[in-house]
Amino acid sequence: MRRIFYQGFTFSNANGKTDDWTLVIGNQVRVGSLFELRRQVHFFTELGILPPPKVSKASLNNKSKK
Repeated sequence: MRRIFYQGFTFSNANGKTDDWTLVIGNQVRVGSLFELRRQVHFFTELGILPPPKVSKASLNNKSKK
């Protein structure tokens, strides 16, 4: 299984060699190419209907140290 983290969202590919990636946002599951899923993330972010991306504790610690 491969995973890509993009702007706080996780794209996963269970098959590894195919171009079908999965994006889970809330209770919605979207399947498509990386290009299409990234485009959807940008589109829905601009509309303001996506939940804010998850921020890891490590990135919060790095920001507070700076």
